[in-house]
Amino acid sequence: MRIAVLDDNVAIGEMLQNALELAGHTAVVYYSPSKFLAKIIESTTASIPFDLLIVDLLLEVLEEGLSGVEVIHRAWNSFPDLPVILISAGSSWQIEAARRALPSVKVLRKPFSLATLLAMVKELST
Repeated sequence: MRIAVLDDNVAIGEMLQNALELAGHTAVVYYSPSKFLAKIIESTTASIPFDLLIVDLLLEVLEEGLSGVEVIHRAWNSFPDLPVILISAGSSWQIEAARRALPSVKVLRKPFSLATLLAMVKELST
């Protein structure tokens, strides 16, 4: 699978990229919501750039002012059927609000095991 990861934490981004690539996937990590969205929005329906998105709910990129939920909504404006895994270390109410806003999204609470993430990726690839 071609997977895009959006997280504001470089260490987490690199860990996810390494794990996904070791499992045989192609993974691209973005640390900026605007660069992430630009890659998706510039694509055409004939060339969807990714098969799956993994997005951090609580992005700390204050100058861009976008939450993970907002990023997913904007990505879905271009590709509404794109599967998403939302990862978060947020509080229970933040995660529950995200689940209500994005009912079709899989949610993975940090900290999580890489085995759990890879199982979720496998589930979404079928």
